[in-house]
Amino acid sequence: MLEPIAYAPAQLRVGLLYEGIPMSSSYKTISRINERIVKLKNEFAGCLDYFEKANLFTGPSLYFHFKTCAIRKMYPSAVATLSDKNFFESLYATLTAWGMHRMGPGNTKLVDLEDMRISFIRQSNKIAEIESFILSELERNVIVDITSRLWEIILQLKVGIGGTKIVANSKALHHLLPNLIPPIDREYTLRFFYNHTTLNQGDEKAFKEIYPFLYIIASSKKELIRERLGHGMNTSETKVIDNAIVGFGRKYIKIKENKSEE
Repeated sequence: MLEPIAYAPAQLRVGLLYEGIPMSSSYKTISRINERIVKLKNEFAGCLDYFEKANLFTGPSLYFHFKTCAIRKMYPSAVATLSDKNFFESLYATLTAWGMHRMGPGNTKLVDLEDMRISFIRQSNKIAEIESFILSELERNVIVDITSRLWEIILQLKVGIGGTKIVANSKALHHLLPNLIPPIDREYTLRFFYNHTTLNQGDEKAFKEIYPFLYIIASSKKELIRERLGHGMNTSETKVIDNAIVGFGRKYIKIKENKSEE
C-alpha cells in the first residue's frame, strides 16, 4: 500500500478526496480539478450530448474500436482474450486509427505487433487478479491498491516506442479491461486534470492521482452512465466517462483539435 500524505483542511472540505489517497499536485491544481469534477458531474448529460454532436470518431477510428470491443466480448475473461491474435491485430489497427502511430520523425509510433502481444501475455497473472473489478463498483478502501495494480500492468506493457506510458498503454489496456480503465489522452484527459498536455510530475504520479478522481466520477454518475451504454461511442462505462471528459473539454476548455500524443 502507498503511504498517505497529509491533506490541507481546505482540500478535505472540498468533499471529493478520501484519506489515504496520495495527491502529488499543488493545492491550486487539486482545487481546480475538484471544481472541474463538480462541474462535470453537474453537466454530465450535457457534456455527453456535446461529445456526440462533435462526431469526432468516424471511419477507421470508429470501425476498429467497435471491432476490437466485439472480439473482447466474445470471451468470458480478459485473460482468455489474450489467446486471440485477432484481438491484437484489431487493437493494433485501433491504436493506429486513434493517432498512436504516425509516419515521419517523432515518438508517436507503435512497437511491433508481436512485441505488444507478448507484453500483454506476460502480464496475464496480474490482469487476472483485477479483471473482475468494475470502476463504478469499487469500494473506496481498495482504490489505492487497484490504482497501484493497474499502474504495474501499464508500466510493463509495450505499446508505443516513447518513454511515456500513460497514454498509449492506457488506450490499449482499456480495450482489454473496459470496465476498469478508460483511455487516457493528452489533449482531453490531461488538459481536463492539469490544464496542459505535459506531465511534470511523471506518468506514475499522474496516473495515481487521476485514477481515484475517475472513480469518483464513475461511482457518482453510475446510473446515467449505464443509461448511455450501447449508443455510439458509449461502448463501456469507462468510455462513457472518457466521452464526457472530451465533451467537457470542447465545451468549457474550448479544445478544438487533436494534437500529437507524444
